[in-house]
Amino acid sequence: MGSKVCAIVGMGTEVGAAVARRFGAEGYCVAMISRDAGKLERYEHELAARGVTAQGFVADAGSDESIVCAIESMRHAMPPPEVLVFNAAVPRESAPSVLDPEALAADLRIGVLGALIAARAVLPAMRAAGQGSILFTGGGLAMEPVAAAASLSVQKAALRNLVFSLHQELSPAGVHAAIVTIAGVLREGSLLDSARVADAFWTLHSQPGGQFAREIVLS
Repeated sequence: MGSKVCAIVGMGTEVGAAVARRFGAEGYCVAMISRDAGKLERYEHELAARGVTAQGFVADAGSDESIVCAIESMRHAMPPPEVLVFNAAVPRESAPSVLDPEALAADLRIGVLGALIAARAVLPAMRAAGQGSILFTGGGLAMEPVAAAASLSVQKAALRNLVFSLHQELSPAGVHAAIVTIAGVLREGSLLDSARVADAFWTLHSQPGGQFAREIVLS
């Protein structure tokens, strides 16, 4: 197994799969974290067909213990990740006036607190190495909320602020925290598709120390 690892929390068919392919093409092994064991097995086979070494780890992004246990299992199976991509969120449809506060709290636990827990789990090894990238999937709703997607708007706004804070804290240590903000609707084959998003993640990871950007906005 290669020494370079990209870990993806919230592995899915669009952004997660595209990021796995992009980093895999650069010689990275891919560690995939998702709640669905069956889908993880399918992604493993699909990536293997492309010559990419990938391994799935089952975890719930809404459970601190589950995320930490999955990343601990990952450490036993492969080297510490050089890159973490957090791609989990809850696309709940609800206007703010009727949004259940408990539902919002549960959504924030996945889309924001889950991001912080995952980052904290990989950070000690990155700090010790003096390098690494902790990257996040953002959304245009962080800048221009939509009433019908109040929960996701709040998740992405909070996540963006968290990432900017991490960027400020970690950049001097050589660890790059940044966010790819997707300001539009993903459509495969269009100018805003998952491959372009994956390229943006690679661009952020490839930036040298002293030139770390905190965000790429795609529209």
